[in-house]
Amino acid sequence: MHSPDDRAADLIAAMTLDEKIQLVTGYLGMPVDLAAPIDSGGAFGLTEEMTPPPGAVGSDGFVPGVPRLGIPDLQLAGAGMGVTSLVPREQGESVSFPSAMAQTSTWDVPLIREFGRRVGREARVQGINVMLGAACNLTIEPRSGRVFEYHGEDPILSGTITRQELLGTQDEGVVASVKHFAANFQETGRFVVNSVVSERALREGELLAFEVALTGPADETDEVGVGAVMTSYNKLNGTYASENHYLLTEVLKDEWGFRGWVMSDWGAAHSTVPSALAGLDQEFPHAHWYGSRLKTAIENGDVPESRLDDMNLRILRSLISVGLLDTSRRPAREVEASLDTARRIAEEGIVLLQNDGILPLPRGFAGVVGVIGSHADIAVPSGGGSGAVRPIGGDPVSDPQGNLPRYWLPSSPLGALRAALPEAEIRFDAGTDQAAAADLAAECDVVVVIAHQLTMEHFDVPDLHLPDGQDELIAAVAATATPTVVVLETGGVVLTPWRNDVAAVLAAWYPGHRGGEALAAILSGAVTPSGKLPATFPDSEDDLPHREVFPMPPLHGKDGPVELTLVNILTEKQGEYFDAVYDEELLLGYKWFDATGKDVAFPFGHGLSYAQFSYDGASVIPGRDGGAVVTVSLTNAGEVAGREIVQVYATMPEEAAAPRRLVGWASVVLEPGEGREAIIKVPATYLSIWSVEETRWVRPPGTVRLDIAASSRDVRLVRELGTEQRA
Repeated sequence: MHSPDDRAADLIAAMTLDEKIQLVTGYLGMPVDLAAPIDSGGAFGLTEEMTPPPGAVGSDGFVPGVPRLGIPDLQLAGAGMGVTSLVPREQGESVSFPSAMAQTSTWDVPLIREFGRRVGREARVQGINVMLGAACNLTIEPRSGRVFEYHGEDPILSGTITRQELLGTQDEGVVASVKHFAANFQETGRFVVNSVVSERALREGELLAFEVALTGPADETDEVGVGAVMTSYNKLNGTYASENHYLLTEVLKDEWGFRGWVMSDWGAAHSTVPSALAGLDQEFPHAHWYGSRLKTAIENGDVPESRLDDMNLRILRSLISVGLLDTSRRPAREVEASLDTARRIAEEGIVLLQNDGILPLPRGFAGVVGVIGSHADIAVPSGGGSGAVRPIGGDPVSDPQGNLPRYWLPSSPLGALRAALPEAEIRFDAGTDQAAAADLAAECDVVVVIAHQLTMEHFDVPDLHLPDGQDELIAAVAATATPTVVVLETGGVVLTPWRNDVAAVLAAWYPGHRGGEALAAILSGAVTPSGKLPATFPDSEDDLPHREVFPMPPLHGKDGPVELTLVNILTEKQGEYFDAVYDEELLLGYKWFDATGKDVAFPFGHGLSYAQFSYDGASVIPGRDGGAVVTVSLTNAGEVAGREIVQVYATMPEEAAAPRRLVGWASVVLEPGEGREAIIKVPATYLSIWSVEETRWVRPPGTVRLDIAASSRDVRLVRELGTEQRA
């Protein structure tokens, strides 16, 4: 049987020049008004009246296939929280899963693989065969409007979780694309920002996350490989990501051996010849730079036809590898199974940040419980923009957001809590009147304040405070002296100035279609919390490496002020370029707070439980490749079953000039009184530094300190690993 590469080569040999150009030229797969303004209300020019291209199902992208050769049309849609549908289409309502921050808070590799499969299967139900996700950018700017789509501040954790979603989607016969390559750290001015990052900081931070997502650990067998990579809008060190030869060819294709294809984000390409020669294989949307322009460049000899053949080979190889040329059968829809997966992710991803003993509320609790805020009687929030999922059941909140989607999901924390605590009297207040909310709290035995933060693509949040006076609402409720539980339904981390005045705090993130039920299960003790933070909650924005998001100059084109629209994006009328200089270098996320000795509200890796785990001993076995295997004896000394995430952090030899970093973890489920060994494999790369001089990973000589911990700041055991100990 022919290999995917051989089959792809045979198809290319039979294709005409026009067919080859066609396969690398993408279009919008949905109706859109290019001249409509992009504004904070959500407008993006989406319309239900216009007609999508012939053959398109109505999604983010469309590429006509080659029917005579059995090459299918490519139908591309967003991923991350489920299958997106920016405009209504047949069966376009989907299960909305918890956000990427919630997914990563599970630290649960098999569960995220299952999530990827669920997304892949639902994509096939809707006729989608290429998914535009997951996002692997590091959340080093916590105010970014897309933090909810990203997988935290650590490259190894982010890359590992992202990889499982991608491969899970491809398990179901759908190509998965990882985005946004690379250094897309903020939404402010994302079309005109130049991310300035040193080579070593880039390789040990952002690019390491993508390297892990695309290549996995050295001992992993992966014949298929991730199918596609999407470039980012920004420049990186002065060069557009979509025409950055260092990124797309030298690192991605040559060094990492990536065999799939590179597509541009929508409107992220800026040239024909430089992009093609740099490694961009497919351009979206509207054939602005490829299409006829690329054909002319081929005919003139500016781009070799062998490069066009390589573009096609990469696309076809990915399609063949996942089975898209061998079957077009749509599977049966499995909504209930997807809802079950969504609930399990939410349950494992909710992080108990603080608890003075008020939680869990026992099932027989017969007191008065107040539930306040955030439409908790009918809904939970979700993130907005191209990653928003049009929810099954519709949006229960009448709160129009323009036509760039931002939805609330039909899941009621209030109703779920009433079902979980049938003997309690549970009262609700909308939280819109601070005095009324405080009056209700004063009449209760315990009160749950559910706070929210709505974030979306295109717009960063102005600061990390809860919006709409919710900090003051929480403070007013807590001042009644009624034990107060705060639930944070947010895109990312927020400030918690009231935390010392409340009894418990939970980070629920955007908890998805079964978020209300998951939250009630945690509050009532039906499920023991086990989530751990993938990002640091700072004590103050003054403690961040950058006090504010890098500001964007006013939008001015050649003829004066420019309105931000899709047509202006596509014709490069986007404003003046500006630099975002990430001079914190290697100190990303928790590494910054640790190295600078700053206090934090809640550290990276933190998460409490109703169980009690004791770390009873550990051993380290050096590996021949320079890695190690860490074995930890763990016991549940509590009265309920629970899951612990055992974390390993490495402090490198002083000569390495490297910050302490996460190098591995294990998820262990224990019954009361049960003991078990957790085994953590640490690859050599994770104990290495990037040598700019040698342009490779180098394991520094000397002794590495390994902290075996319950969080980045809760070290339970310490062991050492010396390079001289290698077997």
